[in-house]
Amino acid sequence: MPNELNHVIVHVKDRRETGAFLSWLMDTAAPLEWGRFTQITSSNGVGIDFIDDMVPTGDINRSHIAFLVTDEEFDAILGRIAERDVPFWADPMLKQPGEINHEYGGRGVYLKDPGGTCAVEFMTTPYGEKPSERART
Repeated sequence: MPNELNHVIVHVKDRRETGAFLSWLMDTAAPLEWGRFTQITSSNGVGIDFIDDMVPTGDINRSHIAFLVTDEEFDAILGRIAERDVPFWADPMLKQPGEINHEYGGRGVYLKDPGGTCAVEFMTTPYGEKPSERART
């Protein structure tokens, strides 16, 4: 059997708030409660389990989750971002506020979950074989 990612655990400040935020952004089913975890599932079946009680809040390292979406989904996500005035950036270092990028011929955007411990990326084109010019600087 080939290796296939099934689920990943992401430490956040408030698991339910982050799960609800992402399911709202992506217009997906409500998150599931799995004991200590709040889970959303990507369209390719990967579970993202958020947990908020294993690591003290001050010790949480910033995580990163990236989603490949269609152009239509990207437009809808941008609309929801604008609807709630959610801060967003064109880059993972969060130095280009209020902008999107056009990496690899597509579009991409970064934002933070409500607790600020998880960077979320939405992109319409997967990364190419080489780092982008932006990534080299």
